[in-house]
Amino acid sequence: MKIEELRIDIVDLGELTPEWRPLRRMQEYPGSHRVKFAHRPFDGEGVTGPPMSAYTAILRIRTSDGIESPGILWSSWGQEQLEWDARTFKAQWGPELIGTNALDREYLWHKMWMARRYFHMPSTAPLALIDELLWDLAGQKSGLPVHKLLGGFRDRIPAYLTETAVSFEDTMESARRAREQGFHGFKDHSILGIQANVDLARELRNIVGDDMALMHDPVQQYTVDEAIKVGRELEKLDYLWIEEPLQESDINGLKRLSDTLDMHVLALESVQGAPYLAVPYLSAGAIDIVRQTGLGITGQMKLANLAELFGINCHGGSPHVVASIRNDDWWEHAAWPATSPDRVLTAAASELIQNTHRIEDGYMYVPQTPGLGRDINWPGIDDRTKLSI
Repeated sequence: MKIEELRIDIVDLGELTPEWRPLRRMQEYPGSHRVKFAHRPFDGEGVTGPPMSAYTAILRIRTSDGIESPGILWSSWGQEQLEWDARTFKAQWGPELIGTNALDREYLWHKMWMARRYFHMPSTAPLALIDELLWDLAGQKSGLPVHKLLGGFRDRIPAYLTETAVSFEDTMESARRAREQGFHGFKDHSILGIQANVDLARELRNIVGDDMALMHDPVQQYTVDEAIKVGRELEKLDYLWIEEPLQESDINGLKRLSDTLDMHVLALESVQGAPYLAVPYLSAGAIDIVRQTGLGITGQMKLANLAELFGINCHGGSPHVVASIRNDDWWEHAAWPATSPDRVLTAAASELIQNTHRIEDGYMYVPQTPGLGRDINWPGIDDRTKLSI
């Protein structure tokens, strides 16, 4: 099953109104030399522009068997820049992929892994997409969903609601909604200060009761001593984990924190280079759960298997990966829309290619159709394609 064609379609998304609102602002804590992120209300802030022409680039990989898999490569407000990026991407990756066996995913993954540095790539997202499309092709070829190709462990995973609300009241309202909607857990991203975070944690436990899991993610804002202080209070409230408590370069601090607390310490969301750069943290016993940042589905499986060998869980990643491994207990469901400057573009492009995993009765159900199991609007893609490269 050789890769016969690597094609990029420039698709017209129509006129959209660009909008961006900051999720966080910087503020200096009183009496401290540290400058930290803090949640601020969105009111009166942000940027909105006039309606503009929007485009998305869809990568399509087709094999000699006639099987095809598409994926959203980038989106942009200008066709010219998108077209240039598509041409350079194809010029670089076409020779590396065309003619190779689409089933040789391990070989192609290692080639892409080395290319991160060799090609000076600013982002590895396109490489992760290629890997995912190769798994989709294999699933279509075999007639199996990707999670079954990966080994298969379960068809549903308990889900929790995650929130980045800007205030006490909004966070508590999200927790109430999580309980009403049947989620099995709730995670806050509160950065209101040490005592305020602890006070909020007590309120959240009162709201959700004793039978719902709670997690706290301060987005790397604590010192070791602060994290220990907060963590001990969270342990009294039976919190499941504290996530990204420190700057993740502080491997010694994470080690000290993990040794001190009984609750789990989850980290490595911002450490790139997994699975390989996760090894020093795992070897040192610096974390109890590793955040999933592997390159593509293949890289995510490598990190999950590595974590299992160290006797710990991982968290996050593709629904197909989560459904095919033993050592990931939760699916994270975001309670907020995308907050990047391109969120309008992302929402419009996702209407063409939609993931079909679903949340129901507090669980994430993984797709059961062949490949990635996505809902692809082929007529919409073909009818709105302005240029194929």
